[in-house]
Amino acid sequence: MYDYEKKGRYIVEFEDIPSERQHQIEIEVDERRGNYNEVELGFDEERAVKEAKRCLSCRRCLGCALCWAECKPEAIIFEMEDEFYDIEADGVIISSGVERPYERIDSSFGLGKCSNVITDLQLARMLSETGPSKGLVIRPYDGEIPASIAFVQSYQSASAEMHAAALCLGINEAILARRKMPQAEIEVFASNLEAFHQEHGPALKKLEKIAINDASITGVEAEEDQGLKLTIVSNGSETSKVFDLVVLLTQAQLSNEVKKMSKGLDLSLNYANFLADGEGSVLLTTDKETIQLASKV
Repeated sequence: MYDYEKKGRYIVEFEDIPSERQHQIEIEVDERRGNYNEVELGFDEERAVKEAKRCLSCRRCLGCALCWAECKPEAIIFEMEDEFYDIEADGVIISSGVERPYERIDSSFGLGKCSNVITDLQLARMLSETGPSKGLVIRPYDGEIPASIAFVQSYQSASAEMHAAALCLGINEAILARRKMPQAEIEVFASNLEAFHQEHGPALKKLEKIAINDASITGVEAEEDQGLKLTIVSNGSETSKVFDLVVLLTQAQLSNEVKKMSKGLDLSLNYANFLADGEGSVLLTTDKETIQLASKV
């Protein structure tokens, strides 16, 4: 084990790692007597596959130090120790930050099971010129450019503000995807759109070739060619349609770090506090005079 592993600084535990390590097949004790036969026979195919999957699922630092070698600013220092400071300040501004926990997404949407189902945050990285695909929108399964994309609400219910924020993110991503793929078919599927249409109606009417559907998706299944068959429920009737790529609209929540910090400051925050009216960054007052919350629409 490497020194920095012993410190635990770079170790992130993932609950989906299989806990049981596979052991080599060994011959029985009676078969070992009176001969020099090999005791350990290695893995059979089944155990080898299981152990390989276990290894590949850990996503832990292997100690190769490639990150250190490639870091031009020399910002990676494995020997760095944690330091704690006491600072006196007249005021505190908490930068909220959000998380979108994958475990809250129902398995019926196929995330983690269907290769071509991704989240809105994963698409945001894909759309970025500095992202893994250099701004190119592709299907994870085969690297092909999708001819059709469905943006799907993956949460059952949320506050009006939270629902609007998730829809705005998804539609903005749909607009960016449309600019990159003018011929692609793009649709948004979400429920409870009345208030959203009332607030953003004029802007929605200007959308080019992006359909906004007031409907629920009750299932996503992969076809033989890895296209995704959506089960769509609207106005009491059920239909189905196949898309090349599905983007799940996720529900944001305050990060655990912000929750811990707020608790330490004896501050009451709820999951929608970071949403504010207006444009750009906004400072929200809290129940403490000297503490504000940095928010951004």
